[in-house]
Amino acid sequence: MLRIYLILGVFILLSNVSLSAQKPTKLDSLLAVNQNYARRDTNKLKTLLAISHTYSNQNPKKGLEAADACISIAEELGIPLFQGRSYFMKSLNLFQMSKLDSTIIMVEQAIAIFEGLDLKEDLGKAYSIRGGVSYYRADHAGAEANWEKATEAYRSINDLPGQARTMANLGLIYLAQQQHQKAMDVFKAAAAIQEKTELWGNLSNSYAHIASVYLTWQDYDMAFTYYKKALDLAKKVDHKIFTSIYLSNIGNVYFNKSDYPNAITWYQEAIKLNEELGNKQTHANNLLTLSILYSNLKDFPQAIKHIEKATQLAKEMGNQNMLGRCLDNMGTQYRKMEDLTKAESYFMQANDIYEAVNFKDGICDVSLSLGYIQMKYKDYAKSISYFQKAKGLSDIVAGKSTMVTSLDGLANNCMYAPDSLLMPMLGIQAENRYSEAIRLLLQAQEMARDAKILFSEQSTWRTLSQAYELKGDYVNAYKAFSQFVAIRDSVVGEETKKQITRKEIQFEFDKKEATFKLEQQLTLEQLEQQKLLSFQQQQALRINQQSLALSNQEKDLQRLAYLKEKAEKQEKEQQLNLAEKDKQLQDIQLGALLQEKALQLKTLAEKNALIGFLIAGILAALLAFAAFYLWIRQKQAKKEAAIQAQFTRQLLEHVEDDRGRIAIDLHDSVSHDLLLLKQSIRKDITGPEVGDKIDSIINGIRQISRNLHPVMLDKIGLRLSLETLCEQFMLHETMYVSHEIDYKNTLSKTAELQLFRIVQEGLTNALKYSKAEAVKVQIQYSGNALQLEIQDNGKGFDVEKALDSGKAFGLHSILQRAKAIDGTAEIRSSAGGTTLKVQVQPA
Repeated sequence: MLRIYLILGVFILLSNVSLSAQKPTKLDSLLAVNQNYARRDTNKLKTLLAISHTYSNQNPKKGLEAADACISIAEELGIPLFQGRSYFMKSLNLFQMSKLDSTIIMVEQAIAIFEGLDLKEDLGKAYSIRGGVSYYRADHAGAEANWEKATEAYRSINDLPGQARTMANLGLIYLAQQQHQKAMDVFKAAAAIQEKTELWGNLSNSYAHIASVYLTWQDYDMAFTYYKKALDLAKKVDHKIFTSIYLSNIGNVYFNKSDYPNAITWYQEAIKLNEELGNKQTHANNLLTLSILYSNLKDFPQAIKHIEKATQLAKEMGNQNMLGRCLDNMGTQYRKMEDLTKAESYFMQANDIYEAVNFKDGICDVSLSLGYIQMKYKDYAKSISYFQKAKGLSDIVAGKSTMVTSLDGLANNCMYAPDSLLMPMLGIQAENRYSEAIRLLLQAQEMARDAKILFSEQSTWRTLSQAYELKGDYVNAYKAFSQFVAIRDSVVGEETKKQITRKEIQFEFDKKEATFKLEQQLTLEQLEQQKLLSFQQQQALRINQQSLALSNQEKDLQRLAYLKEKAEKQEKEQQLNLAEKDKQLQDIQLGALLQEKALQLKTLAEKNALIGFLIAGILAALLAFAAFYLWIRQKQAKKEAAIQAQFTRQLLEHVEDDRGRIAIDLHDSVSHDLLLLKQSIRKDITGPEVGDKIDSIINGIRQISRNLHPVMLDKIGLRLSLETLCEQFMLHETMYVSHEIDYKNTLSKTAELQLFRIVQEGLTNALKYSKAEAVKVQIQYSGNALQLEIQDNGKGFDVEKALDSGKAFGLHSILQRAKAIDGTAEIRSSAGGTTLKVQVQPA
């Protein structure tokens, strides 16, 4: 999982590190002085405090040792000022190691002494540390209160640098609360003070925070501009720690643009610098982000390799929070690789560490991951416990997205958990499981809509459709899935708009990027090779994503058609039941009326023949009206069936048109562009392997194009196309396919295409699901009717059960395609094999 950890900025601001304090030469001098100076006096204390302070950003373990030695001498001498500063320095190093409980104990002792001595500057630093602990624990109110106290302390002694630091800290709180404009105002106010006082190192950090807000707003050009300003200032004052941070920040701009190869390049530069500095904290952060970049490129071995390096650094620093993040990320990689056993093990280890340091955000995220893993294991009791735990923490960490995901997970458990768990764990009766799932999903949906989390809202619509379907309410299942498709398409449309906006600013962005790379002494040839590598990787990703999107879109359309058919069938059944009840009521009323009239006739028959004749006429009229009414209802039902058949035919035609258009675009546009690219590339730069790679991509595109639309059908006709299809299956798959095709070109082009798709689907089912070794395809005429028969020797299946399961989209597709060309389809299956028969009457 990816998190932008703004806490790194807090470390820099809290530590109040001077530029000279970071230079190894000064540290070496301090260590030499300390070793040669044996007296335990105030000079010794000052030296140890300086050593501890310098180590706090590089090696907090050693900084802690120096602070402990300082505390021992200060307590021995009984000097309150040095006692307080020793406690503070120990709290700073403990904070860098994420030992938050111990940090609070030390900093409280320091604050008590500083308040007694009325030392405003020292109080400002101590309040800042205490605010950092609250921020780490997601206690935003506590962090804000402490940082405001720190600001006031600095203001009382007119310490402008201190004010600017704590103002920047407050900006981080506003960022965490998604009050972006408020955060921007505070960061710019801090930057104005730092510009006035010429504190270039701290100003560079404020510029970086301003850039982070622009990054949140997806204004990548301004984000790059401010990160570049921050980087220039860091270089100006030769502050290598800040330089490494801003290199990774620029990499993060590329990360958010989904340009992973370039992002990797920037992060690798940052990592190289951190290795020189020995800055383990920042180095570990960058390694984790680099692992996520490799993971997004599906290079899981590289992702795991970098997480292992970060883990080793976390152990060396004794940083439990960082170690938890490493284990958490390792679990995510194995979950992506579908190795759930290893994923669960790493998530459990991360959870233990998060619990120990009371890091609620991490506990919440790991609980969600474990909840879904246990659901896949069908261990619903554990799954429910994890989702309930995450739901309880969601309010504490102010995570609306986490709450939505928790509710979604609980709804899934409502739908699939055993009856025995529903009452003790969820407090619901078994017969109410689907109603409760729907209630939870509607609650999650409203929350996602209010928070404008479009992806989560889209996900809840899909799960809601499943809940309605399991409940047997196909009408609402169809409506919910329609909403899912609509939001999905709107997300795709919005992303297209964003891409257009990004391209409009890309020219200026690329100029700045190229200029900076030249400053880094990259040769023109290296730059071109880097761009070519990026293009190749992006092109391959784009083709894979396009193919996957087409596949998912077709599945969604099939499910939508299936739910629509079920919904319309359900509505018709309800109408028929209502009509049947009406008819029964009419029959009862008519019978009662007949009995009443018969009694009257029996009584009056002897007295008045005319009245009897009139009564008989009335009865005949009533019967005629009833018959006419039933005739009208039957006619209306036939009309609705005809409309449904027309809709199905048009839907299939539109799908085929779309597939054909996409196939042509892939074949004529993308393939042509790749050929031009191949011809334009200089062999002395790329080598023959690049041409081979482009040829491979072109062949892949052509294969996708042929699968999407049988272009040769229009050129060589149905008979040769089917024979070719059978031979391709026999050539590329381990299945023998024989064919006897007697076709006389009696069908329309539309009907030929649908018949081709039926044969294609039948062969695919025989290969994938029936596990057949041999298949026979036969087309012949019986009178004027064309008959298609596909017979295999596979393992067979329960046809009715498969059709009613809602998952047999291929079988439903065959039935719908046959109906669309006014034909009939019959599927029979047994342990000896499966037979598909289709009969079509030529127009």
